[in-house]
Formats: sequence, C-alpha cells, structure tokens
Amino acid sequence: MFDVWARELDVVNKHITVDPALVGEAATSYEDLGKLLVDRLRWPADAIIIAPQGSTNTKTLVRAPTAERFDVDAVCEVDLSRVEAQDPMQFFEDVGAALEGHEPQEKSRCWRINFPNKGYYIDFAPSVPLAKIPLGQRGDVQYRPETGYEATALAVVDRPSGKWKTSNPAGFAAWVNEQARRQLLVQPLQKAEAMAQRADIRPVPSQEVPLSDTLRVAIRLFKRHRCMAVRRGHITAEFKPISVIIVTLLTQCYAGLADRHRLYNHPVELLADLAVLLPAMVECHNGQYVVANPTVHGENFAERWNTDEGQRAQAFKNWCRLLVTDLTYILGASEPAEVRKRVQKTFGCEGASFPNAATQGIFTGLAPAQPRQVQPIRPGRGLA
Repeated sequence: MFDVWARELDVVNKHITVDPALVGEAATSYEDLGKLLVDRLRWPADAIIIAPQGSTNTKTLVRAPTAERFDVDAVCEVDLSRVEAQDPMQFFEDVGAALEGHEPQEKSRCWRINFPNKGYYIDFAPSVPLAKIPLGQRGDVQYRPETGYEATALAVVDRPSGKWKTSNPAGFAAWVNEQARRQLLVQPLQKAEAMAQRADIRPVPSQEVPLSDTLRVAIRLFKRHRCMAVRRGHITAEFKPISVIIVTLLTQCYAGLADRHRLYNHPVELLADLAVLLPAMVECHNGQYVVANPTVHGENFAERWNTDEGQRAQAFKNWCRLLVTDLTYILGASEPAEVRKRVQKTFGCEGASFPNAATQGIFTGLAPAQPRQVQPIRPGRGLA
C-alpha cells in the first residue's frame, strides 16, 4: 500500500517542479546581471561572485498552482579588498545604478528585476564578505554568524537602518544540505547525485528532487500545500507562512528526529509525523514568537509575527491543522484509484500522471507495513 502512496506523491513532486528550461533561462539572466555589474562598475571579474540563494539554492523551489511567476534570489558578493564599498548605502545605490535599463525596484535588502513576459523575476542582493568589513565598522553590523558558519557569512545592506546586516545564504543552504543527508528511512529508495559548481558565477542547482530526498520532498510538498491553502481561501496570502520559516522548522524537526534515531519504513510515515510535530517547533520567548535563523545569531524569521496582532501565528496554526487533516485523509484511502484522487486533490495536481511506468520500480523493496496511528510528540530543545 505504501508503494501506491509513494507513487502518487512522487507524481505530485514531479508535477510541482519548475520547468528546468525556465530555471535555466532565469539562471542565465542572473549571470548576465553579474557580468553587467563587472562591466559598468569596472570591477575586477574575480572580485565578484554571483550565487543563488533562497529556495533555488536549497532545491525547494516549487511551481505555483496559479500563473504567478517564481523568484530567483541571487546574492552579489563583492570582495572589499578589491572594490571600494565602505559605505553600505552608497554601495547599494551604485549597484542599482549599474542595473539601469532593467528598471530595478528597491526592496529592503535587494534590487528586484522584473523580466517582462517571463515566468520569473530576480531579487538581487548586493553583499560583501562579513570578514572583510573593517574592524571599526563591525560593531555597527546587525547580528553575527552562528558558530561554525562564520566562513560563509555576508553583510548585506539593510536599507531601513542604512547599515550592514549579517546574512548567510550559503551557510543556510549548507545547513539544510547537511540535515538532508541524514537518513531516516530503513531502506533508502535511491542515491542522490553530487552537484558540480563553478567558482565565479555559481549555477542554480537542479530543482529535480527524488522521493528518496525525504527532507526536501517534505519541504516542497508542504510549500505546495500552503499555496493551495491560500488559493482555496483557508489562509490569506498576506499572512501565509513564508518559505524560509517552513524550511527552517521542517529542517529542525527532521534533524531532531534524526538525533532521536527515529526510523521510518516509508516517506509517507515521515511526512505524517512532520506535519504533526510542526506547530510545536515555533518557540515563544516572553510572549514573542521566535523562529531563529540557525546560521545568524539574533535573526528571527518570525519577527513580523509579533507586530500583526497574531495574524501570522494564527494562519500558521490553521495551515498546520489543515495539513494534518489532509494527510490523514490521504492515508485513509485503501484503493489505488482513491489514493490517486485524494493526493492530487490535496496538492492541486488533478490530471497529473506518472511520467514513466518503468520508473515505478524504484519503489520496490519497501517494507509493506500498514500505516500506524501517528502520535503527537511535543519536542524538547533537541527538536527546536
């Protein structure tokens, strides 16, 4: 029976993958932006690194259920020993001026570049290595990197304050990658392939994720479910859980289960447990919601939860309850046709089909256990 659920979830996982050709086109666009900066600002080519960040870097980008565009988050890292960028606001404005012709829009920490008639836009964040900030200015930098993530820490421009602010997209992706390698399945489905990287302009990782990559599949499916919850009116777009919170909480939960040596016969079991555990992962300190960035000390991804009269926190709780209800609904089906119907309805993938019947063989050898009753576990600090 687990094979049936696995097959249908894999159909959804493939269906929500953004078209690789479109991802490649977006990657070319951000590479071109990097080359434009080198040309217009007369920077040494080896003094700048353009790298993806966010969902594209953690391989958790998903296709929206509507025709809305996806975003490619890119960070522009500039070596301060080679380029004059002591004043953060001047540095930010110089990058914006160099992007003239692309109609850049100012955001709090980046420039947004829209591409007419394309299925994507790019959020382009100017940054410098945190270690290259002069010692006299480091006291003004907001936040600091967590221990073990100092080497990849960056300083981005925080426009509201006009100062540098610590960020760590590469460290965050490394943290997700490290936890994703921890195996919670009794028998792995298949091996993941290593990604090659270039040093100067780093490629957008392939967004194709096998079902055996259980953490990323969980993130992708839960993000898709959130999008469907918005589309169906269960939560509003304004207060929906943002992707970085979903990624952070799920990764922490997954790591906690690994720390406790929990093993699962099948990814479906793991998804069900993650859904039940998710609400307890949000911390509350002195009445303030906290979802800490694991790579940047002091940064709270849930900061806005504390300024909206509880709207975002309530939307998160409502979504989590709906997620558990929908997964229970899926696990309650016994006939293959009904499983397919329930899975596709839940994730808004009606009409999706398995691309190649021959690939069904990847599900053979799984333990034919029946679904067990999922018991809520309130995690301690080890799961938070």
